[in-house]
Amino acid sequence: MESDNKTNTLKPKSKIMTLKGYYKSLPDPTYPKKDFINTIAERCNVTLTTANNWIKYGIKPNNPEHVQILSEITGISPEHLWD
Repeated sequence: MESDNKTNTLKPKSKIMTLKGYYKSLPDPTYPKKDFINTIAERCNVTLTTANNWIKYGIKPNNPEHVQILSEITGISPEHLWD
């Protein structure tokens, strides 16, 4: 009598990598400046363009609440945020 050592273990199906899957598998990069602008835009509920204008062109927000939020985010007093 012959011994038959067959196993019924199934090999897991290999996932086929898609372009989207490949992209999602890449590590998240960090961009401190971009993250800073995104944080400002989100917290102040303004567009990225508006946040960029405040930072890069020295345009002061009309809304005092936005000035306060910028002060909280940066730790800079409101009177020193702009020249």
